[in-house]
Amino acid sequence: MKKLLMSIVLTLSLTISFSQLISHSSVRVLDENRQGYLELEEFWSSVHDQAIIDGYSQGWMIWEFVYNSEEEKKGKPDFLIMNFYKDSLQKSKTSNLNWKDYAKKVYKGKLSKSKFERKWNLPTGKRNFYELERLDNTYWQGGDLEKGMEITMNVFKSLNEDYEDYEMKFFKELHEKNILNGSKRWWEFNRVVSSNVTTISSTDGTPTHSTIDIAGREQSEEETRGFWENLTFEDRMMIKNGLASRDLMGQYRLKLLMSKF
Repeated sequence: MKKLLMSIVLTLSLTISFSQLISHSSVRVLDENRQGYLELEEFWSSVHDQAIIDGYSQGWMIWEFVYNSEEEKKGKPDFLIMNFYKDSLQKSKTSNLNWKDYAKKVYKGKLSKSKFERKWNLPTGKRNFYELERLDNTYWQGGDLEKGMEITMNVFKSLNEDYEDYEMKFFKELHEKNILNGSKRWWEFNRVVSSNVTTISSTDGTPTHSTIDIAGREQSEEETRGFWENLTFEDRMMIKNGLASRDLMGQYRLKLLMSKF
């Protein structure tokens, strides 16, 4: 059992670290449709599970956006769907799939036709679609994926051609140091390849990149002070110019609801 658990963790780590193509769908639902939407995603979880087995994808996640108040929540999405693909070939296979026929096969003998149709027609919400390419990431120290775990997603607009280099050649090193001292468990850097905005977006303009972070332990004031005091002049200039190469369009906290890998 211990060997099996380690094998699952290793597979998960490799999947998350090396998935190169990711689809994000941000979802808004009316309050009265919330439970129906979650029931729909429960229905889809079995479909995605079979799709992974059949080689149509590498993984699937549903995240809930976490807000501190109703005022903060206004005009922002409620859920985020992530689909992971090994490469463009796998993604194209998925795009050409008739999902309703496929879902019927998954639920054959498990749901009656009427129950299947009821599930299929549950509220889907209003969605915006984003296709991303993973450009870089740290090694995985996030532990097991567990319901309720949280991530931070930062959405950026690139302001010059040097931005990606700053993220991958400088800021990544800072994230890796935080992983070594336990104050961070994961960081990834993605480029937005395309988008299809069908409802009002929570950002003013179209993002070009995003990062995702998983926090670790909280650093002490002494550690934080020591970090800034030990920066060289070159480090300070890199941070200053790196921050100037991008515009932070939004920062979101998300909580994991469901996943399949």
